[in-house]
Amino acid sequence: MNSKKLLLIFYIFTLISCESEKFITADGKEMEVTSLVGMDVFDIAYEYSEVGPETLLGTNNQRWVVYYSDINITVETDKSSNIVQKATKGKKPKSSTWPN
Repeated sequence: MNSKKLLLIFYIFTLISCESEKFITADGKEMEVTSLVGMDVFDIAYEYSEVGPETLLGTNNQRWVVYYSDINITVETDKSSNIVQKATKGKKPKSSTWPN
C-alpha cells in the first residue's frame, strides 16, 4: 500500500475517533456527553433523566460513581460538591473503590 493511501486511511480513522459522544435526554433532546461536566449531579437527574441514579463500583469517600440507565450515562462526581468531574456514555464502573 502506498503512503498516500495509508495517510488517507489514517485521516479517516482520526476523524471517526474524534467524533464526540452524544446522548438522548429523557425528553428526546440530543446532547453532548461532555456538556454534563461541571453540572450538579442532581440537576442531571432533574433535567435529563427520569430514573434515579444507580451507584456503581468505584464510589468511595471522595467520589460518587453514578449511572443513569434511561440516558445510558455514567458520571463521576466530587462528593463534597456533587459536581460532575467526568461523564461517559455507557455503564462504566471503576475497577475498585481505590483512587484511579
